Amino acid sequence: MTSSIYQPLQDRDEIRILELFPHGGSADTPISVRFHHVKLSQRPPFEALSYTWGDQSTQHPVIVNDSGDTVAVGSNCISALLSLRQADEPRRLWIDALCINQADIGEKGSQIPIIGNVYNSASRTVIFLQYNGSNEAFHGKGTEQPVLDDAARRELFSVDNYPWFERSWIIQETLLSFNRTVICAPFSWSWETFTGLAPSNTNMDVIRISEDYVINKSNMGGWNHVWDGQIGERMPGDMLPMAALEYLVDTRRFKCKLYNDKVYSILSLFNPPLPVLVGYEYSREEVHEHLSAALLEIGDSRFLFSTHRQSWRADWDEAPNDLGGDEMRYIGASRAMFQVRREAQWSRIQYVPGSDGNLGIIGALGFKIGTVTRISGTKLGGEEHEVKQRWDTIMTELDQPVHEKENGSWPAIHLQKRNRDNATWYRNWIPNKDTEGDEPRGNFYSSSTAFFQDRPLFACDKERVVGIGTQDLLVGDEIWYLCGLNVPVCALRRASKPERGPDSEDDRGMDAVEATMVGLCFLGVNNDMKAMGPTHKVFPDSALKLVAIS
Repeated sequence: MTSSIYQPLQDRDEIRILELFPHGGSADTPISVRFHHVKLSQRPPFEALSYTWGDQSTQHPVIVNDSGDTVAVGSNCISALLSLRQADEPRRLWIDALCINQADIGEKGSQIPIIGNVYNSASRTVIFLQYNGSNEAFHGKGTEQPVLDDAARRELFSVDNYPWFERSWIIQETLLSFNRTVICAPFSWSWETFTGLAPSNTNMDVIRISEDYVINKSNMGGWNHVWDGQIGERMPGDMLPMAALEYLVDTRRFKCKLYNDKVYSILSLFNPPLPVLVGYEYSREEVHEHLSAALLEIGDSRFLFSTHRQSWRADWDEAPNDLGGDEMRYIGASRAMFQVRREAQWSRIQYVPGSDGNLGIIGALGFKIGTVTRISGTKLGGEEHEVKQRWDTIMTELDQPVHEKENGSWPAIHLQKRNRDNATWYRNWIPNKDTEGDEPRGNFYSSSTAFFQDRPLFACDKERVVGIGTQDLLVGDEIWYLCGLNVPVCALRRASKPERGPDSEDDRGMDAVEATMVGLCFLGVNNDMKAMGPTHKVFPDSALKLVAIS
């Protein structure tokens, strides 16, 4: 029946809103609606619903367009419609389960990019909390309305009682809405009032909703990152796509009905958009590839630190659990290690999707730094007093001078932040000469022992180049600088190119190299290019090559 009910949407900003007919004083009146096609650019009046679909095993009919045709929706949607329906006046609403043809995956894919605009354009967003707790006297389950004492407030703010708090879509629905009302039958509050109802014996400045998100009363009750305490200088919907990795990590425990929505549910937060291919016809593996490619296209390579990946394609079911430390948030600052003032004109990160079930490739411009000739068997991890001895052992294994301090050809081992143990990341952890006694000399505990403790050091065939590599590094792997990435030094492994020979030339006249991704590496320090070797300018034209990473 849905094919006759849903007429195609014609324009990019066109949506359906439903007119919810009044019950006329009888609670037994069947739910009846009429669809209207509107353009968001025309600022039509409507309210948007934020709720959770819940169990869909039981379906309920909604009469559409006075024709007797029906659309089936779940119990939570029916409960919301019954609660929102007025006695005498119709109500104009946008509800995803009804206003998007759920049987048309093409329409669903086309509506995803504008859902943020829907909530941003709504005159009000109604947050419908469906109580799932065991207290029968709470939320109209009993015969009397409960009094909101501290016990009732603790029940109200128990996340386990409301699946809404764990739903992926609520992040953008809450952030992008300017006017929010919370309905928790039989109660109704403004968002600001709702955030002030937490138990009196708790810290009322911040109400923790999950491990990663809180309601912050001082910031209009929006969803905020715990690590930052606020959204930041940019408004929701205007955040740079470089923040996407943090959102993916922080929302990793949030739930959604469809797997693809783990990614699609946050896309409207970013401007310019994160260049993710959107479509419900894509498999889980394709969603993983599209997301990995989108992050690389915007220059964010930090997710390559995850061990849950194949070449450059991360397994986004597992990768966010690898990327949750503070180091990952700040690691992009290492970009400042290199003088790349001319790099903008060379940044060419491009995703080429595969066809006929084949995997895609990432194309990038870069230059080869060297080939790995030695890899240390000893790693930096360990107690503070062990670091100096481990460093000496590693340098000996790599056939490098043991007592020489960092000078640009040594690994970049300190980012001026704090590690997970809250220990200072000292700038110099090679021992001080003027220290006496048997105690360890100097401040040895640095970011290397916290962030790089499981990663080997390596030496290149290029003189004096030493770096911190990735776990799967092998002798013979190549170290490349890829233009346009916030962590630009990568280990690549040459891949065969059937029917084309080992190298070929593209139409730019540069050698094309085909490789797979091993992982990220670190070289150099002190904002210099010494680890790259002598060069009269940062990116000599003759040094750049096209790299196809498969």
